[in-house]
Amino acid sequence: MENDMANHEAKDSKPLKYLTVQDVLWINLELTKKVRHFRFAKLEEATYYQYGYGGSRDLALQAGRFLSGFMKLRPLDAGNEATAFVGAVAFLFLNGARLSVSDSEGAEWVEQVRTGKIRAEESLPISMCPCHGEGAKVADAVADVLGLFPKTIAELLNHDESLAAS
Repeated sequence: MENDMANHEAKDSKPLKYLTVQDVLWINLELTKKVRHFRFAKLEEATYYQYGYGGSRDLALQAGRFLSGFMKLRPLDAGNEATAFVGAVAFLFLNGARLSVSDSEGAEWVEQVRTGKIRAEESLPISMCPCHGEGAKVADAVADVLGLFPKTIAELLNHDESLAAS
């Protein structure tokens, strides 16, 4: 899974587009089909993992930090892994990149990130794509993620339920 972005930096000087706390809550609602309880301070901190230090221009690093940080903090009562995955991939789409992981390998890849076997923030496999870009809506990016990764999302939701039960 080769990364075709030099130094993982966004390809132009336009500012990156970010998900808001409200976007993340909406993603979780779309995934779990239910309004869930959340811990606001943790949800805000988990959402802000998208931002980088300094110039905030390392798209792969920021998406990887969001994915792993959100799963670590688990700010929602349900659907944390799936919400983190959909949010991270939507963040990439909104900024002209895509995750270079197939639907059949997505859940295993996320599990390796969650357990620390790989560090997404150091090696997120992405490539440039003609994804959304300027004027893009979060809903469109999320719809694309849902369409491209149905198996991954279903497995992540099932895994999250088993974590919550234990």
